[in-house]
Amino acid sequence: MKVSVVVVALLSLVLLAMSRKPMATRYDNFKVYKAFIEDNEQLDEFKKIHQHMEIHMLHDIGGANRSYDVIVGPAYQDIFERTLNLLEIDFDVMIEDLQALLDESAYDPDADMDWETYHPLDKIYDWLDEQCAAHDYLDCQVIGHSYEGRPIRSVRLSKRAGNKAIVIEGNIHAMEWISSATVTFILNQLINSKDEQLQRLTEEYDWIILPMMNPDGFVYTHEVERLWRKNRRPNGFTNTTGPCIGIDMNRNFDFHWNGAGWNLEDPCDHWFGGEEPNTEIEVLALQDFVSSFDDGYIRAYMAFHAYGQYVLLPYGHSNTEFPPNYDQMMRIAEAFADGAVDAYGSVFTYGASGLLNYVVSGAAKDWAYGVKNIPFTCTVELRDKGTFGFFLPSNQITEVGVEVTEGLKSLVAKAAEEGIFD
Repeated sequence: MKVSVVVVALLSLVLLAMSRKPMATRYDNFKVYKAFIEDNEQLDEFKKIHQHMEIHMLHDIGGANRSYDVIVGPAYQDIFERTLNLLEIDFDVMIEDLQALLDESAYDPDADMDWETYHPLDKIYDWLDEQCAAHDYLDCQVIGHSYEGRPIRSVRLSKRAGNKAIVIEGNIHAMEWISSATVTFILNQLINSKDEQLQRLTEEYDWIILPMMNPDGFVYTHEVERLWRKNRRPNGFTNTTGPCIGIDMNRNFDFHWNGAGWNLEDPCDHWFGGEEPNTEIEVLALQDFVSSFDDGYIRAYMAFHAYGQYVLLPYGHSNTEFPPNYDQMMRIAEAFADGAVDAYGSVFTYGASGLLNYVVSGAAKDWAYGVKNIPFTCTVELRDKGTFGFFLPSNQITEVGVEVTEGLKSLVAKAAEEGIFD
């Protein structure tokens, strides 16, 4: 009898363990370094470092004369620092203990929807449902489903027939939590703010909001790996660590796909853009949704990302080729920067992404401009400039939302003056 009781107890423990979600990866005493690469010789050696020690590059490597953020665990910090010194690569320690910073942005899944903390997917979607039920000028749809079957939601705000539309897209990169937090902040302001200028913008323009383009990856960042970037589809490749999971969806759009970028051919890399373009059902859902509207209806497309405080214009695949209306787009981007800086002093740099950020292809904003002929498209890289990087504390969400909303007001006014909505 005792044996049977023990067996039953063990089986119960096994079943309980199997039912639990994986433990979230912790980063106690992991440091985040910023390495400053001066020339191509340093760049070539820097690229080799990850082959010899376990580090996590937070950026794909675009070129020399720029800085790169790298996460390094306690076991490799000494050798990493000695290697950089040997290569005469200057570096700073941005974050002394990554886990301590992540703990500052821990979220309460039972908290009401607000913009003082980050929220899980279910809370965001519940809030969308509440807003859609409360306002008859909102058209709320499921535009498709992710690889794991989660809905991809859209909200279209339209108060007057004949308006032109602005699309705002969020969280295509899972780890960039500030993206969906900012996009939902904007949506809340458009719906519920008493600001007369904002309400006038909701009368004069339609707003199409896609707050969460990567629901699978987003959930994974909450439950398993905070640093996850891609979606969660097994991509059919393996390496020494096992199956390769995910595609960087902002490298998968069919406009100069695979034309530029680092480690494009490494299927387990964070920035792998797929074997071919348009392989991801999330990307196809977005493209089909945008294409479902009449030509000329959508006049602006803005994708929100982190970090760096940039307004990145087409093109990403080149630093020598520019859109025909690039000067016009620069004036509009300048208006966003001028509006945003007034709130809290955050300075946004603007220009072609191939010039300012790094040369990389297959991005949503380039597809929207180059394929759908939307006359103003951009990627807005939100706060900050490197102090916290991808791990912006939740106590900055509201400030980010405010400065971006002020930037949007100025951007739309300038775009109208430039004839974008004609």
